[in-house]
Amino acid sequence: MGRPTRAAAELRELLLERIEAIPDLAGQLTDVHRGGVRWKDPGEGGANWTVPILSDRGTHRPDIARIIRQLQMEFDLDVD
Repeated sequence: MGRPTRAAAELRELLLERIEAIPDLAGQLTDVHRGGVRWKDPGEGGANWTVPILSDRGTHRPDIARIIRQLQMEFDLDVD
């Protein structure tokens, strides 16, 4: 059985809740704010959604990446 599904807007809101709980990120624009959640080919058992990288890779935040990976393991994107 696969992971439970959520709409892109729901996944975005879940991500934003967790990101904005990080004190130094409250009020900061992130790729989640700018690009939201997008479908991607899941390959062999991978996640079927991603957050597009819109900012400079030099500003990459491992804590945000970890939040995205955690939610990708919990939920699939509802593509219906």
